[in-house]
Amino acid sequence: MPRTFWVGFAAVVVYVVLAAVIGTLVGDLAGGDTAELALSHFIPLPIAIALGSLFVFRWSGWDVRRVFRETPTPRLVPRRLWLVTIPVLMVALALSQVPSIPWGDQVAGVVIVVVLATTLVGIGEELFLRGILLESLRARHGELVTLLGTSAVFGLAHVVGSVWAGVPPGAIVFQVTFLTMNGSLLYWVRRVTGRLWAAMAVHALTDCLLYLSSGATSTSEALMQQNETDMSTMWPAAVLQTLLIVASLGGLVSVIREDRRTRSTRSARHDDPAAAAPTEGRRS
Repeated sequence: MPRTFWVGFAAVVVYVVLAAVIGTLVGDLAGGDTAELALSHFIPLPIAIALGSLFVFRWSGWDVRRVFRETPTPRLVPRRLWLVTIPVLMVALALSQVPSIPWGDQVAGVVIVVVLATTLVGIGEELFLRGILLESLRARHGELVTLLGTSAVFGLAHVVGSVWAGVPPGAIVFQVTFLTMNGSLLYWVRRVTGRLWAAMAVHALTDCLLYLSSGATSTSEALMQQNETDMSTMWPAAVLQTLLIVASLGGLVSVIREDRRTRSTRSARHDDPAAAAPTEGRRS
């Protein structure tokens, strides 16, 4: 199967239909928030993950290693060690939610449901977005298009659930913008670590603690509550978010320069293969 944007995009559409549309329809049959969270995640997401896995391992004919792993950026030239701060800051931001979680009011069963549900979300969304879609874009485009494409689709993929939940248009724009930036950061988690599972883990941890601290049962609901929170009482999170915004902008500049180096190297190899030296390590 060709590695093109439309193949990756079609895979994401299948995931969105299962996770957002079918998940919401099934969740609406539940009689409470916890049951809704369980039904909307435990039925459609395992199906989506199974289909995504079959696509990668059996149907696509792609190199499976490229979907799940690559050379970590610290092993490339230049090393850009500052990018390591992105996964560190993302984990720190997630953990900053812990003090605001009302642990005394939490029921063990609810916590387990949230942990399992957000784990499925982390695995599913990263498999399709930073796995299948990323590889389909990277096969024909540079890292700038790959970063922007996977991040934009990640943000837009959540619109369906937000519209279904009746979120106001202005809030949807905020959510898409926030999630697009978050998608770019998860792109760097994969690249810095060289492993897709790391992005899955950070994604799941972020959603889990966000849900527990807000009492929400969906990303759109959690972001709505976060947007209404008085950030003066959560200054550590505000500082970390500001640093991540700066890091995401720095990451954008970094991929622009990386693509420029790649084009220069290819041009040099074409003109004089013996004189050209690679500027980055081979992805594996």
